[in-house]
Amino acid sequence: MRIHHLLLLCVAASGALAAAAQSAPQILVPQTQGWRAHLGDDPAYASPSFDDSSWTTVDMGARLPSALTAGHSRWFRKRIGLPGQSAPLDLVITATGGSYEVYCDGLRISPPIQSSLLWKDSVTSTFPIPSTCGNSTREAEVAIHSRLYDQSYLTVAAPGFVAVATPAAASTYTTAADGGLLGFLVFPLTVNTVLVLAGILLITLYWQQRGHSEYLWLGLSVITGGLCSGLFSAQACLPDSFNGFLGDPCTYWNIAAQLQFVYTFVGRKPHRAVRAYQWALLAVPFFSSPLAWSGVFSVAGYSWFENGSLLPGIVLVVAVLVVWTARGNREAALLLGPMLLANVSSFIVDIDVAMTFLHPTYHGIPPLRIGLVQIAYWAASNAVFLLAIGLVIFLRFVRVSREQVTIQTELESARAIQHVLIPAAIDDVPGFRIESVYHPAQQVGGDFFQVIPLAGGGVLAVVGDVSGKGIPAALTVALIVGTLRTLAEATTSPAEILAGLNRRLAGRSSGFTTCLAVRILPDGEATLASAGHLNPYLRTRDAVPSELAPLTGLPLGLSADAEYSNVRLAMRPGETLTMLSDGVIEARNTSGELLGFERARTLSARPADQIAQAAESFGQEDDITVLTLTLTAPEPITA
Repeated sequence: MRIHHLLLLCVAASGALAAAAQSAPQILVPQTQGWRAHLGDDPAYASPSFDDSSWTTVDMGARLPSALTAGHSRWFRKRIGLPGQSAPLDLVITATGGSYEVYCDGLRISPPIQSSLLWKDSVTSTFPIPSTCGNSTREAEVAIHSRLYDQSYLTVAAPGFVAVATPAAASTYTTAADGGLLGFLVFPLTVNTVLVLAGILLITLYWQQRGHSEYLWLGLSVITGGLCSGLFSAQACLPDSFNGFLGDPCTYWNIAAQLQFVYTFVGRKPHRAVRAYQWALLAVPFFSSPLAWSGVFSVAGYSWFENGSLLPGIVLVVAVLVVWTARGNREAALLLGPMLLANVSSFIVDIDVAMTFLHPTYHGIPPLRIGLVQIAYWAASNAVFLLAIGLVIFLRFVRVSREQVTIQTELESARAIQHVLIPAAIDDVPGFRIESVYHPAQQVGGDFFQVIPLAGGGVLAVVGDVSGKGIPAALTVALIVGTLRTLAEATTSPAEILAGLNRRLAGRSSGFTTCLAVRILPDGEATLASAGHLNPYLRTRDAVPSELAPLTGLPLGLSADAEYSNVRLAMRPGETLTMLSDGVIEARNTSGELLGFERARTLSARPADQIAQAAESFGQEDDITVLTLTLTAPEPITA
């Protein structure tokens, strides 16, 4: 049963009840048959004296003959008998699309035709009939000038329903029509509003867990899907241009975001061809929507074009999920069915629209009715999809949160161990003034240093940098420090210590470690050996620091057969040896400029904390370690 028939029954029932309750009758006389129609914009067609006998006869709400579908503008005329009473009368019109203006005996009784950007779909309006219309004969010539734009997703049809009614009956019918419209809109608009809100929530989750960009792409996919379906359903509430210039493009953007989501979800990068296809999906609406709105595409032609553009993406989304479901990914398995259902239903919508346009006897897939509420298949599939992604994201969020707690616990443990291994303060060593600063770039760093007083006087200092960051680097640091302490009990030769560390690390670390070992005796005799580390700087009391001659040696852990040699240096009281990690040299400012060797050499004249602070202020990107050893004058011997 057609919706207008149901509404008439509602009106009849309401009218019977109202008639029993009050003396003034409610009258509604349908005027759906016997209209004459013609293409054109000629304002003379509104004149009651115009001869329309040669026009085509049509019924309101029916599919127009092909001869009347070639242009934008149409006129509909009919001589309507007015009920024989003096009470005010209204003309009730339900428009199936486009914009229109209404004339009664040549007098316009409605607002003028609106721009194509403002018209809505399936809106029921009432227009008071002036008392001068049909005043003598009780018959009035009603003319409707309709403009249906080519981009409309509706079939080219006359206004859906026309009737003459008393104001009370018109109000009853309008209320019933609005109720029927609300019943059609309530479910899809609710589902799609929740979809958009869910997408916003997903993007919020992404800001909380920035390492999980799948939340961002799924959020954008859900938002564009909700806007696409919601604006398609809301053409009676919002101008159709919202769907044409936002909802329809969101169909393309939805598939582009879905593709990025599934690839991110499974931890893979899209192939170049897939990436090019995504960019095409983003760009196509900027050309296709204006062309469709201007009438270059027919409704059916544009539907097939849209389907052809989206089908490869839909197939690829499903294929990726199928592959990873087969590999045991439970979350992919949960998403597979709902995403397939949502995409296929969107695909069917376009086919449904095209078939409705091409075949007048085809009225589309009927919705499920629960009272006045209508549940369209695409809205139902979106509801299932919403529940499924809610479950998947909940499970994923719980898993990620547990992993983060575990990682945080491990980081705290590694950090506690590192605090033990790398002292925050160094005990005084007779004959030396020692300063140290250690600022890791993350919670756990890969730099390390050790200062070991020698039994016969003097000091052994080691500075190093483990490749990588986080827990793996911290574990390597722990291994190095433990080995270093053991080696220092057997030898104080920097070259022998580096050789021992290298043998210990060979085959036990996937990366490498740079290291600089220095032994300084109380008389100023210094011995240095390097394993690929930055050269230290030597500063006298008043002179500008100078970089020591390059020290050679492979980084630790690369080759078990690597050899290291000692370099000797004589230091005088008051001179300072400054050792840095590459976090100082590689500090980078906002314009991308490195702090560099020359600035580092100049900075090495400052105390350790000022060097580290300058590098941090410049733009820290890596762990920063600074260790300075100043040979002080020997204390006088007192009697």
